[in-house]
Order: sequence, then structure tokens, then C-alpha cells
Amino acid sequence: MSETAVTTTDITALTVQVPHSVAAEQALLGALMVNNRLYDDLQGTLLAEHFYVPLHAAVFEAIEKLINRGREANPITLREGLRHTPFDADNALFPHLTSMFENAGLGGDVKSLAEVIHTAYLQRQLIGLSDNLKQQAGTASEATSVREVLDAVSGELFRLAETGNATSTVRGLRDSLREVIERAEAAKKDGSGLTGVATNFADLDNLLGGLQRSDMIILAARPSMGKTALAINIAQNVATKLVRGEPGGAAVGVFSLEMGADQITQRMLSSAANVSANQIASGHLNDADFGRLVAAAGEMAELPLYIDDTPGLSINAMRARARRMKRQYGIGLLIVDYLQLMSGSGRSSDNRVQEVSEISQGLKHIARELNIPVIALSQLSRGVESRDNKRPQLADLRESGSIEQDADLVWFLYREEYYLSRQLGAGDALDGDKKALEMKDRLEKVRGITELIISKNRKGPTDTVRLLFHPQTTTFHSFSPRSDYHHEAA
Repeated sequence: MSETAVTTTDITALTVQVPHSVAAEQALLGALMVNNRLYDDLQGTLLAEHFYVPLHAAVFEAIEKLINRGREANPITLREGLRHTPFDADNALFPHLTSMFENAGLGGDVKSLAEVIHTAYLQRQLIGLSDNLKQQAGTASEATSVREVLDAVSGELFRLAETGNATSTVRGLRDSLREVIERAEAAKKDGSGLTGVATNFADLDNLLGGLQRSDMIILAARPSMGKTALAINIAQNVATKLVRGEPGGAAVGVFSLEMGADQITQRMLSSAANVSANQIASGHLNDADFGRLVAAAGEMAELPLYIDDTPGLSINAMRARARRMKRQYGIGLLIVDYLQLMSGSGRSSDNRVQEVSEISQGLKHIARELNIPVIALSQLSRGVESRDNKRPQLADLRESGSIEQDADLVWFLYREEYYLSRQLGAGDALDGDKKALEMKDRLEKVRGITELIISKNRKGPTDTVRLLFHPQTTTFHSFSPRSDYHHEAA
């Protein structure tokens, strides 16, 4: 804020071409001087920059400083605090403060006055943003520049929408305890044991109590392990539970940077109808298969599941779009496929490790800001393939910026079947020899079995959960030793 000398006489000379209310500003400042405790009603909703008159902004800032130091804010102490500033250059400050103090009785409710001041501020900012947008749009010649302008405007609009609506991040222990007990009580009453969003994989939900709000979950694996399939299955399960009114259900947002929305939808339909994805793609369907597809599509149409398949999104653009999803659809879970296909803000584009760190930190901020779990998929480097034991571990993430540090949970997927099939297919063991027979026997025992390795869990235990994978429909199920696995022909 620039300190330009503005007196009571100068106030009347300020332009009236932009929205403002000098009367509301004076009334609010007067009320605060009369009763400093009213300032508590405004914390997080009104800032000095929201005032139109520079003098009033300076007075509000001085009131804040005095109150935060435990001193009384009145015309005398405020004048002392501003004595050596340009605002008291002509010694007109004290009479003006006294006038506001004496007329405070006419001010009314400070919250209503703050709303008037803040609304006028938003109007002025929107007018300025509109002028800047015209100028920037006229000079943005390349596609990249235009996208940067759009991202910047989107972020600024959300900032304006949020300013004045902030709530204090300081919470008493009593409030936090009440919230924890209420969640536990709700889980106890419905018998689900869930305090978060349900994945519908029994062992995983029992271990975690569901996916918890504000958690950032990294689901990492080498290609072909099924991480996209698992994420889509979870999204479908969570949305289905909400439609059915079951515990742990939520609307779901999906950012798919690799696959188009139609590909994701086809996978979901294949899973829901239990019809091979290859059959759907090729059209080789009998009447029964087609009937199941139509029935499944009818049920899926009601799912609160929203897909954004824009490729190459920056973390800032994703944050703005996630906020919009939250406002419009009330999403309770966000899935990002996958982290390495995103870009940063551009500030660290010459250093990919720093850029990935910026992205992972941004995803954590989204989880905290929207108060929902975020599952971010991540590729692992080829270093995993060079080890005899190819099960991923936390060390495999440590070359990828701050992913491990930012995540509340880290999950790895591992399918021994994949590596055994590849070894046998590459002829590492000759047909008929003992090694080949052992590998084939082992392959049949582990076929379909997937290990979901929970290597980090800030809020609880780590463990390995076993799932059963059906590749024809790219579907995961809860594992049971008695589960029958039918390897259908493609």
C-alpha cells in the first residue's frame, strides 16, 4: 500500500468512477475504535487492501497492529501510530479520527459494513482485471502465451472469489476433538468402520478406515502393473456407493492426462458389464454381451463422476479446475493420472526434479484446500527392473523430487505374474527344464494376484494388501484364497 497523503478534504475529491463507499469505510473504522472486540468478527474477511481510501486502509492496518499487540486502538493511539507518516502531514488526521469515533453509533453492524467494503473492492478488482485481460489478450500471439493468460486469469478470479471468505486456520483442541469423535460415531452407527471415502476393497478399507480428507495419496508402479485400472476402479466404486446411499460414497473428479474420457468410460463399462474391453472395441458381441453393456451403461449414467481429459495441464490450471469441480459438483475424491504428465508453473522448467516437486506440493495443497483425498498416479523409473527383487520401495521415489515427503500415503503395485510371464516369453528358461517347470508352476499360483504395498502411512500402519486382477475387463477385486480366477481368452 503506498502512503499517499489523503485528508478529509481530499476524500471528497477521489474519483467516483469506480465502486466504493467512503461512508461504510468511515462507519466501520469508527465502530472498531469504539469497541475493539468487534475486530474479532472481521479476521480473515477484511484486509487493509480492500479499502478504497488510502487513509482508511492505513487506519485499519494501524488498528490491527495495536489490537494484535494487546493495546487499545482509539483516536489518540492511532494518531500516535500514524504521526510520522504522510497521512498526518497537515495535522488533519486526529480531527478525522475523532469524527469517525463520535459518529460510530450510526455505523450499524460491522459484518454488514465489511461486506459492502469488500464487494466494492471485488468490483474494482474485476474492472482492473478486465482491462488487463484486454491488453494481455491483444499481445498474446502464441498458443502457449494465450494459455498462460487463461491460467493467470483463472487463478486471479479464484483468489478474488476466496478473499474475504477465509476462515481462521487456528482451531481449538475442543473443535478438533469433536470432529474426530463425530466421524468415529458415524462409522460406529452405520457399522462400516469407515471414517473416510470407501474404495470398496475390504482389506484396504479395514486397514485405512477409508481414504481420509486432505490426504495426498501416491499410487506408483512400473508400466503394465495396473495403476490406472485400480484408480478407475476406485473412482467407480466410490461414485456407486454415493448413488446407492452406502457409507463412504462421494462424487469423484478425474484428471486424465494420458487417456481420453472415452477410453476411461470404455474401461468402466467393461468392468461394470463384465465384458472384455477387446470385445467392446472390436464389436464382437453376442446378444447377451450387448444386453449387459446397455444395462450397465444405464446404471453408470447416474454416477457422479466427472472427467477432465485435457492433456499437459499445469499444476495451476489443475488447481483452478479442481476448485471448480468442488464448487459445481461437490467432489469428495480427486484422481490424477498421472503426475509426470503435468507441468509446473514454468519457474523451474529447466530442472525437472524441482518441477516435479512443485507439482507434488501443488497436489498436496489441493487436497488440503478442498479437504478431500487426492490420489495421484506416478511412474517409477527403470531402476526397479535392474533388481532381482522388483517390488517397488520408497527409495524408488527419492529421485523424483519431494513426492515421498509430500505424500501422506504411498502405495506401490506389484504383479509377480507380469515378470514371470515376461521371463518365460523371453526364453530365460527352456521348455522342459526344471527352472521352466518351476516358473510355470509359480505363474499359475500367482496368476491375477496383485500386491498393493502401502509403504508410507502418516496416520497408521503400513502393510501389503492383496487384490485379484482380471486383465480382460481391467478390474480389481478383493482377494480371497478361495477366489476362482478364470483366465478368459482375449
